[in-house]
Amino acid sequence: MSVPGVTMRLASLAAVLLVGVVSGGAGTVLHQRWWGLLLAVATALVVLAWLPAGGLRLAFALAWCVPVLRGALARPAGGHLISADAAGLSFLGASAVLLGAALATVGGARSTGRGRAEDPRVPGPAS
Repeated sequence: MSVPGVTMRLASLAAVLLVGVVSGGAGTVLHQRWWGLLLAVATALVVLAWLPAGGLRLAFALAWCVPVLRGALARPAGGHLISADAAGLSFLGASAVLLGAALATVGGARSTGRGRAEDPRVPGPAS
C-alpha cells in the first residue's frame, strides 16, 4: 500500500472518530428534548448506513457510544446526564442498536465475495 493510501485511511479514521464523538456527545446533551433525541438517533443511523461496512463503521459506532456511556455514569457532582426515564432509555437502546448494527456488518464486504474482486488493482483468484 502506498503512503498516500495509508495517509488517506488514517485521515478517514480520524474524521470518523471525531464525528462519532461529537455527534454522540451532542446527542447525550440534547436527548431530553424530543427533537434532540430524534435528530441524534436519525443522524447516527444515516451516518452508519453511509459508511462502508467494516472498520470505519465500527469505529464510528464505538466513538458514538463513548460519550453516551460516559453520560450514563454518575458525574462527580452527582446525577447523570442520561437518566432512567423514557428519553434516556430510548437513547441508550438506540446506541445499543447502533453498535449492534456496526458489529453485525464488520465482515460485510469480505463475506459476500465482492469488494476485493471488484478492485482491478487487487489480484484475486483465477476465474
